[in-house]
Amino acid sequence: MSTSPIKTLSPAELAKLEHAFAADPSSDSYKPLAEAYLGMGRFMEAMVVCKKGIKAHPNAADPRLLLARVYAQQGKDKKAIEEAQGALQVQPADRPALRMLGALQLKTGEAEPGKANLLKAWEEDPEDPETLTLLQQYKIEPPKKAAPVAAVPAPTPVAAAPAPQSPVAAAPASTAPVAAPVATASPTPAHRPSSSGTPAVRPVSNQPRAETQPRPQPRRPVIVEDVDDEDEDEAPGRRRPQKPNVSKYITLGLFVTLLVSAIGYGWYANWTKTRNREFKKHLDAATEQLKHDSFDSYKKACEAADKALEVLPDATAAHGYLAYAWGIRWGEHGGGDDARRRAEEHLESAKKGNEVSSHLYAAEALIKTYGGKGKEGLAELEGRVKAFDEQGKASSLLYLTLGLVQMNAGDMEHARDNLEKAQGLAPDDPRIYASLGAVYRRLGQDVIAWQKYDFALRYEKDHPESLLGKSLLMLEQDAPTDEAYALAAKNLTKLLEADPPPSPRQLAAAQLARSLLISRVNAALATRKPEEQTKLADATGVPVDKEKARALLVKAEQDGFALDKANPELHLIKGRRLMLEGQPDTAAEEIRKAIKMDASRAQFHVELAKALMAKQGGEKEAAEALTTALKTMGDSPKLVVMLGNAYRRLGDMNQALTQYQRAVKDPKAKNPEARMAMGTIYRERSEWDKAQEHLEKAVQEFVGQPDRAAEALTELGRVYQGKGDVEKSEDAFRRALEADENYSPAYFFYASALSKDRKQTDKVRMLAQEYLRRDPKGAHATDAQRLASGG
Repeated sequence: MSTSPIKTLSPAELAKLEHAFAADPSSDSYKPLAEAYLGMGRFMEAMVVCKKGIKAHPNAADPRLLLARVYAQQGKDKKAIEEAQGALQVQPADRPALRMLGALQLKTGEAEPGKANLLKAWEEDPEDPETLTLLQQYKIEPPKKAAPVAAVPAPTPVAAAPAPQSPVAAAPASTAPVAAPVATASPTPAHRPSSSGTPAVRPVSNQPRAETQPRPQPRRPVIVEDVDDEDEDEAPGRRRPQKPNVSKYITLGLFVTLLVSAIGYGWYANWTKTRNREFKKHLDAATEQLKHDSFDSYKKACEAADKALEVLPDATAAHGYLAYAWGIRWGEHGGGDDARRRAEEHLESAKKGNEVSSHLYAAEALIKTYGGKGKEGLAELEGRVKAFDEQGKASSLLYLTLGLVQMNAGDMEHARDNLEKAQGLAPDDPRIYASLGAVYRRLGQDVIAWQKYDFALRYEKDHPESLLGKSLLMLEQDAPTDEAYALAAKNLTKLLEADPPPSPRQLAAAQLARSLLISRVNAALATRKPEEQTKLADATGVPVDKEKARALLVKAEQDGFALDKANPELHLIKGRRLMLEGQPDTAAEEIRKAIKMDASRAQFHVELAKALMAKQGGEKEAAEALTTALKTMGDSPKLVVMLGNAYRRLGDMNQALTQYQRAVKDPKAKNPEARMAMGTIYRERSEWDKAQEHLEKAVQEFVGQPDRAAEALTELGRVYQGKGDVEKSEDAFRRALEADENYSPAYFFYASALSKDRKQTDKVRMLAQEYLRRDPKGAHATDAQRLASGG
């Protein structure tokens, strides 16, 4: 994958290229300008210009290939691959596109398609030096012409090798093989099986065969101490007949004893081996079922682990598996008191053993969390994870569980980090991907959450939690598309009609999600034309008639609560529906019901604060609710940041700063939300140095969150602008757009920062136009129109 050398342009030369492109964006002038930006490392400008080139030349491969180079040089290989594939769609035989795509695929581990594309590029031009270099780099041999077939002399007959012995006749594994002497003088060795089952090789010779067996040793004379005194006719000097030889019987007895012992030992060894094999078979079956992460698979995992316990009743591993599976059936699937009792019983049985078991430790943390002892479970699990890491035995299961416990406590940043570690250790685990989807959804990172749910569904088709999470993700958007509504309806129908069915808890959540779908589609139908209404109604199963739709909504909610009355999540989903319907007061009441059922869930308090802050003048009540929650739960980072936001909305910046500083008091803790909020407040106060310090840390901590990093970089650019540092300001805005090209405010503030420089008029216009294209009704639309028109 080559990049052509580009000479450094002078400001005048660059301005000339920018002017030519601004004068006629539909011409080929995009190419030299994009290459110039690329050569200068100004990736954002190069990207914008390339996209305009693609729009102006939709049937050309060059602009897409150039954009692929922009992404590749930033390390965004996935996007680069997409653009290279797009280039091949318009020009399938384009050699540079084939070459670049092949190299990128090989780099990212797609060996077979990468090799195929490089060979296609070679076929287009076998002498191309760049292609040949890549083939050599990745050790790919291009096909060669078939050589003429030469006559092959008949092979000399060779004696056949001895056939392998049957496993039944093989020597026991504990018997050490004895190397037989190999004859080198004889061309035709004769083979005869040895008594041990190992073929013995015997040399054939014209000389008399030497005796290979040991000669019998002369028996030692037996001294007879007792003589029959009654036999007086025996001639003198003649030995009298002996009594039966006692030593023979002793020897025979010992032989029989050894034989019986050997047979007994062999039988015991075989029995032990069979028992261990049977135990492992059932435990492997349990492991496989746990991977599927469904209500039915957890039941099957328990059945398999029970069978393993029938083989080894005191096995720590089997008890650990059962404690883990029953714990999930209780805490996540609403199994009730019976599931909890079984989980706790198996946990206690597992702890009696001395074996190390990651399932045991994971089960212990989950059971304590679901039992309201989350802090205790979290502290113990953190110690387990640290100990495993120090021994070089990092466990994906423990990192997954740690992330889940932290998510429950509202520590989304650490939960995300630990779940990402779990994913790295187990890249095909749907439970990990679904958990990451939930974390990113709560962080507001909807695009990444969508990707994680998609990965879970790739590894486990119709994964219940991912179908549900993805549906809720779509339905909670500000303005879902008709396609999103249709997909959410399809996913929820899969859940509600699945065979085997999901757990009652999952079915209940699906019913509440269905009520949310009906509410949102019903509102959307009112804005559609008649033909569009029919199409959307058919796709979602939501009637156009408002009264019928409302009746379906009420029934879905009633069915959901009837299935799982003890599930606080149902009240949370209903609260979100009421919020979207513009009823923050009733939404807050519904979320309070969830908190009453489980006050340990930090997310419930966050949702309550959101509902209260949506009310006119509700900020004070939100701050009070968050303060109460923090007294109960301790310093949950998410709740502390929410409290700071409430004070900020109330206009009490000093109290807001106090809360944000409280959220980052631990120097090892990462809380970029708090740091960005502090940086923004200090920027508004023109305290530039403090603002810069916190925003730079926020940028570093927003790892894996491109949109949030773009927001922090944009704020940092405004800080540098306030300090009068034009160069650093421009660099920060450029980095913001490189982090996330879809973050529209960065285009406006970048254009605004450059607007004072008359030499940058064309670039200012281009950036302002891009902002208006992405956010035509945005907060800065009026000012952006002025900049776009050259005003």
